[in-house]
Amino acid sequence: MRVWLRLILIAIILFSVSSFVWFLLGSTAYFQHGMDIKGTTTLGGAGIPILLFAVLFTILLIKGWTPTSGVDYVGICVALVLSTILSTALIQSVSTNGWAKEKVESDSIKITDDEKYEYRIDLINLFQKNSHARLYLKNVGSGEEMYIPVDIQTRKIVVLGVSEVNHWVMLETTKNPSHYIMYTTEDLGLPEEKFEIDIRAGTSSRLE
Repeated sequence: MRVWLRLILIAIILFSVSSFVWFLLGSTAYFQHGMDIKGTTTLGGAGIPILLFAVLFTILLIKGWTPTSGVDYVGICVALVLSTILSTALIQSVSTNGWAKEKVESDSIKITDDEKYEYRIDLINLFQKNSHARLYLKNVGSGEEMYIPVDIQTRKIVVLGVSEVNHWVMLETTKNPSHYIMYTTEDLGLPEEKFEIDIRAGTSSRLE
């Protein structure tokens, strides 16, 4: 086999395998959820053919095959171009939201009863194994912003209705000016959960 053809085949094999791995990780959010219908369709239409091309090119490399006619050259060129196109399409089909980048759903900004803080809840990577929640707070007077992790059982959310205005949590004042009670609403699709928010410490704790 000629050196230039060997190098091209090696490059295409590496590119094909890399694109397949990238697709597999992206379509499952690094194995945080199952592959959806779109991902399954892409796997059958592009992923499997790419693996077959990679296997074919590997066999040609091992056997040291060399094209000896015009038909051979046309065939190998078509296979290389098609494999490259499918690999590129496979890479472009991947959304990095939820694994390489966080996917965030947020409810509407509200203000506490004492008018000291604006707040909302952020749901991170919802419907995935690595989902979690955080409370966003903004001090109305100073403009200081902060995020407090909240142990909402996000993995139990099956369906979430999102509209122009959403109220998934509410904050209530307490006698302690730095402590608030946060509770989830039925709009979040979970039984009510309550948390004590310590703004000064930047922590939350579940209330039974």
